[in-house]
Amino acid sequence: MKKNILKGILLVFTIMILVGCTKEKMELKNNSFTVEYGNAISDKAEDYLKNSEEFLKNIKVENLPKNEKDKEYPSVGEYEIVLKTDNQKEVVKVSVKDTVAPEFKDLKEKYEIEYGSKIDLKQFSATDLSKTEISLDDSKVNYKKSGTYKATVIAKDESANETKKDISIIVKTEKKENNSKSANTSSKKPSSSSNNKSSNSNKSNSSSPNGSNTVKVPSNKDSYTEFRDGNNSAWDFSIENAPSDWYD
Repeated sequence: MKKNILKGILLVFTIMILVGCTKEKMELKNNSFTVEYGNAISDKAEDYLKNSEEFLKNIKVENLPKNEKDKEYPSVGEYEIVLKTDNQKEVVKVSVKDTVAPEFKDLKEKYEIEYGSKIDLKQFSATDLSKTEISLDDSKVNYKKSGTYKATVIAKDESANETKKDISIIVKTEKKENNSKSANTSSKKPSSSSNNKSSNSNKSNSSSPNGSNTVKVPSNKDSYTEFRDGNNSAWDFSIENAPSDWYD
């Protein structure tokens, strides 16, 4: 009986040694991982460990980051994922990074603007998972001189990824409408000399009862002149109607 008891104890001890020797330990693929912004962080143990399928069934993946509002992926940042069994634990670092630059939408090669006007940045748009700021390098553009100039449109996201595109800005010829109107208006205004002439003309007309530009002068006998042997005179009346004292 004592022999049976000893055999039983030895068997149990042997099994315990064998179980202890064959116990599987967690084996990480990497201590850290990088995930591109816009992708979800895996909650599957096989993405982090090299262990057997049977062993992986008992692994719990904890401390996963929350997704951004209304999105299926977390924000850019550093996270620690915890892998656990009943008696083992490993921590994996996960970095979410945004390395993708914005893409322009419907960008044209040429843009025309009026003389003296500035180009409106609202004409440009870009797509990206994060907020994007659009700027324009137009340092070589003279908006007050017609011509074609080179400029650069820049789209930059919150992670400092940027896309640059060269465009042409065409400044149109200056319009002369205002100057033409002024010239036409001034040409229609009467000159001061014309006004004076018109004034003098009105005065002359008012002095003549017949409305002609002549003035009647009283007769003077001393100015009487005969010509053509006395058949004609400078007066507008006949010699018979001359004053009586002319015959004395």
